[in-house]
Order: sequence, then structure tokens, then C-alpha cells
Amino acid sequence: MRFGEAETLATPVWEASGTSVSAIEARLAELWNIGVEREGETPLVTEKGLSHARASVLNLIVVVVDEAAAERVVQTMLALGIRHPSRAIVLVTDRGARRSGLDARISTHCHPAADGDERVCYEEVILTVHGEAAEHLDGVVAPLLIHDLPIHVWWPGHPPFADPVFEQLVELGDRVIVDSSDFDDLLAGMRRLTTLRRRSGVGDLTWRRLAWWQELTAQFFDAPRFRRYLPNLSRLHVRYASAPPGGRRSEKLDADDIAPGVLSPLSASLLYAGWIASRLGWRRYETVDPLGEGRLRLRLEGRYEMVDLLIEPVATADVPPGELVSVRLGSLGETGAAEFIVDRESDLATVASNADGMTALLRRVTMEAITEAEVLSADLVLDRNERVYESALRAAAVFLDAARAVDVPTGRARQDD
Repeated sequence: MRFGEAETLATPVWEASGTSVSAIEARLAELWNIGVEREGETPLVTEKGLSHARASVLNLIVVVVDEAAAERVVQTMLALGIRHPSRAIVLVTDRGARRSGLDARISTHCHPAADGDERVCYEEVILTVHGEAAEHLDGVVAPLLIHDLPIHVWWPGHPPFADPVFEQLVELGDRVIVDSSDFDDLLAGMRRLTTLRRRSGVGDLTWRRLAWWQELTAQFFDAPRFRRYLPNLSRLHVRYASAPPGGRRSEKLDADDIAPGVLSPLSASLLYAGWIASRLGWRRYETVDPLGEGRLRLRLEGRYEMVDLLIEPVATADVPPGELVSVRLGSLGETGAAEFIVDRESDLATVASNADGMTALLRRVTMEAITEAEVLSADLVLDRNERVYESALRAAAVFLDAARAVDVPTGRARQDD
């Protein structure tokens, strides 16, 4: 598929090589033949004899390293459909080129509105920026934005945190969206995110994928008889998926369901552990087993109990690498021990508890595969800082640092103040 071509295409694709920002801006301005606006009604545009409702709720800037990445991003944005019509600008950088300039491709897409009588339309702009121009992406993209709408900057892959170009777009945007499982140095990336202050914060697609696990965990303690175990949790064991030997995968998983090269498979597990720890006030105490082959073990200081935190991989062909496979929470209460379990196998999870001397009725929960478009959509609706994520991120960074920075003679990490 060529960029921008899809069943939703509403007008002929406009392409230009060696063009300018002003020419692109002019094309966007004349793209729609806007009709007369009536009081209290949405302005209509007419293209190819059809009436469409032009809609944009935000500006979305995406920076990719090559055209292969750009195609993946375009497919994701097309899947957003009517949920988040936006002016989407995809920047493909070619900083090593001898010439400086722009190649542009503009397409418009329409989706049926809820009533079926109109179609909601938006623009998609793909810019390949060559040479010197790629050093000043903010100057390229700023004139093309729709004023008075939020600006989200999505950076797939590992963000170049120390690059001035990254800083330019961070300053331009209201919210920055990343995927921490794409980081090539997870600890450095997490530390940088904790200091990256934006007006509406930072979004992390790995954090969005944890929502299902967080909900199932919280449901255990909705019951008053289980809630008393919460302050006394003393064990958290998290297992995450790793590719099986030989890289074979289950036929139940499509190739698109597995991220091509999860650089930081620990990300989701650490964020989940950071979420639990930050909510319950756990603090790092000592390193039991330093990080090795994707496994780490820490002892944390809880409110009333010392907590055993274990994160380890498990080889499986049924779950995409990096995603959680099992969570087990253990607690000591006045009437004895308790355990709360969520085990995933393919697209099904078993949820169980063993407390007060009896095992609760097991239940099976279907876990629907979540696409990149869906997790991105969940983040685009936010217009504020996420304090819970920020706390979980700080705790995750502390845990990863503790597992990596160990005193060799004693195996003990520095205690927190």
C-alpha cells in the first residue's frame, strides 16, 4: 500500500517533490471547498459531489526514521478512524542527505458518521525532510498545525532524548507519547521520562496495555473481606513472556500481534510492579538477585511487612514478548495467608484467590487482543498529567536501578532514606 491510499480516501492524493512549507500550507488551505456555515451547524465541505463534515479534534505529529516505519504509523492512524479525526503530520527524516528540502504527500480520509448521512473527514500529511531541513523540524511543522487545537507528539521507537530535534518538538507539543518497550536503554529512558515535563504530561503505550491487568488486580480488593489483606501484602511475583527457543510462535497469534523486536521486555512488568508499590508505599530495601537473563529479585519495605518482588521471563509462543503472563500477590492477614492470582494463557486468563482458608471459585476471563491504534486512542483522549503513571514510572526506575547497581561483595543495594 502506498502512503495514504485506503478505502477511506476521499480526494486524489497530492504529491510534490522538492516543495516548500508555504506550498504545502497553501494546498491544505485550498483542499476543502467549504460551504456556507449555518448558525449552530457544522460547516460542510463538498468533494466529488458528496457532503462531508470536516472534523479535527487535535494535531498529531509523528516522527519516524524511515518509510517502513512511516507505513506502520499510517496504518495505525487510519485505524483510529472516526474516534480521533485529526490533522496528522508524519515526519520521515533523512538527515544524511546532501540536499535540503521537502517531499510531501497529502491525503484526505472520510469515515461514516454515527447517523450515516454524513462523513467525518480529516487530513493526513506525510513529509520526507532531507538534509539541513531535518535539523529544524519544528519550523517545518509549526505552520501546518491547526491553531487552538491540542498538539500531541508521538515518537515510535526509541526517542533520541539528547537530540535537539527531539527537544524542539517536545517544546512545540502539549503531550508526548512514547512506548517504553521500544527503548534501547530502559533505565536511561525511564529516568528521562521522569524529568520530561509537559503541559499535559507524557503518555506511554506500554502503560496503556496494562489497564486490563490493573483492573483485574483491583477487583480482588473490591471485596471488603479481601481488602484487609492489602496493607499486609508480602509477595509480588510477575512473569512476562519471552520468545521460545527457535522463535516459533502459536498460530493463534498473527504476525502483526507481535511487536517486531521488543527492545525492553521488562518495561511492562516493572511498570506494573511500580504501580503496586507506589499505591501501597513500598520502598526499595535490598537486592536479592541482580538483573540477569531478564530476571531480578528485590526485597522491598512495606508498611507492615517486608515484600518479596520477583520479576522473571517465561518462554511462551502464545503471548507476545514483553506482555505479562502471570501475577501472584501474597499476603499475611490476621486469619492466615492469602494469595491472589491472575494467569494468562493465549487470550484467556484464569483469576483465582485463596484466602480465609478457602479457594474462591475460579473464573475465566477473555483477553481481547489490543492493537496499537487502540492503545494510542486511549492516550489521545487525555489532556492532563497522569500522577499515577508518573509515580509508577519513578518506582520502576528505582527498581531497575537497584537490580543493576549492586555492591559485588554483599549483593546489597543502598537503602532509601
